[in-house]
Amino acid sequence: MSTATNPADSGRTPWENLSHHRQRLLKAIAEVHGRGKFERPDLQADIEASSTVSDIVDSQAKVVKSLNSTTLLNGLVRDGYLDKTHQGGESPIVLYLEYDDSHDNYEVAPFGNLSKFHDLVFQILDSHELSETALGEVDMTDFNAVVDAVNRAVGHTVLVIVSETSEYKWTDDEAYETAFEHATAVREDN
Repeated sequence: MSTATNPADSGRTPWENLSHHRQRLLKAIAEVHGRGKFERPDLQADIEASSTVSDIVDSQAKVVKSLNSTTLLNGLVRDGYLDKTHQGGESPIVLYLEYDDSHDNYEVAPFGNLSKFHDLVFQILDSHELSETALGEVDMTDFNAVVDAVNRAVGHTVLVIVSETSEYKWTDDEAYETAFEHATAVREDN
């Protein structure tokens, strides 16, 4: 194991003080992305598609599920293993997944533009032969609640909120090497 720098000197949480979930995710990141930058959705897809991650972690499925949000990744930023090189969540839009340009007017609505959003919602309701009453007593100014209500009324996901993704990289070579060495140790023990 590399001992070039004391983790306390670098501000990094020592490996043995990380939760099992964080250790597992770091090993998986080292396995599929090496030293490269990555975005959460790409990382999730790469881990899910990997034929080697299951050799170094106890549950590949749990790693994939943990990447449904950025919670663990942001925790690893606080622990000093990852840096966030781009903050996502900027410029969100509401996207209509079943948009057909031959009969629909709107495919997206900028998050915050109520007029355009309502036009999109009513277009979807009309195309599914539903009235506004199908949404129940939802607050029509709450984008998240309306998206949920539309999807429930239609019976499947037709609206999603999309925004830029955050991008991450290893804090330094030592952070990567620590995770890689632990992944290699597991592989050698198996």
